[in-house]
Amino acid sequence: MRRYCFPIVFAALLFCLPFLSVAQNLGAYPTTLDFKLGAGQGESQVINISNGSNKKVQFRVYLNDWVRDSTGGHIYYRADTLSRSCSKWVTFDKNFLELEPGQFSQLTVKLQMPEDPNAVKEMKWAMLFIETVEEANAAKAASTQASVRNLLRLGVHIYQTPPTLSSKEVKVLDLVPSKEAVNTYNLICQNTGDVMLECKSYLELSSLADGAKTKLDPIEYPMFPGQKRYVTFELPKNLAKGKYSVLAVADGGEDMSLEAIESQVEVK
Repeated sequence: MRRYCFPIVFAALLFCLPFLSVAQNLGAYPTTLDFKLGAGQGESQVINISNGSNKKVQFRVYLNDWVRDSTGGHIYYRADTLSRSCSKWVTFDKNFLELEPGQFSQLTVKLQMPEDPNAVKEMKWAMLFIETVEEANAAKAASTQASVRNLLRLGVHIYQTPPTLSSKEVKVLDLVPSKEAVNTYNLICQNTGDVMLECKSYLELSSLADGAKTKLDPIEYPMFPGQKRYVTFELPKNLAKGKYSVLAVADGGEDMSLEAIESQVEVK
């Protein structure tokens, strides 16, 4: 298995779009808060929350810690549980909102970093949830009570990347057959840099029989620092049976080199 590293530089244009719940016409924008603070610095950012439904909606606001697993799934934890959490430094101006139909409101989120230089030695993150609740009067007995039922929650990603961090690096570790399906392969990558990466990977196959080339569509995925990721590729069903040389590529983004390995697979 041979490993390659290709230099590449390109410009990227990013568009921010609001997340909108079609089911209830509830919106939160932006869905990502990016902070780049040094020790002792603080900054406030605003989330716009809208109620496009035809009924009054109530929200509660809270924080969770979270990570992405090796397949990109989110795993949530109680706030201020993980070592990479910034939850302890996040505050917001209200933890409960009530919006009438067609109304919108703003939630101010502040991240205040401590003076401790150790707090800015690595990237940290958290998730802010804006969750709808419904108050329903229970049957009146001796007194009136209220029961609360969770309906929908919107997640806002909070990222804190100290400005002193700049190392960007992704490694391709291996290309292995999937145990779940035939003619399916997992490209194993790892973010070995200091900051989160928006990656893109693809496979390029060359038939050892006739040299015919097939390039699979790229798959995009984010990776936290230190995270290992399995990117699953299913070979085209119309691909001729036989042996192929495969170039597996990971593109870590702007101003980075492409990382790749070459292997052989057999289509059965």
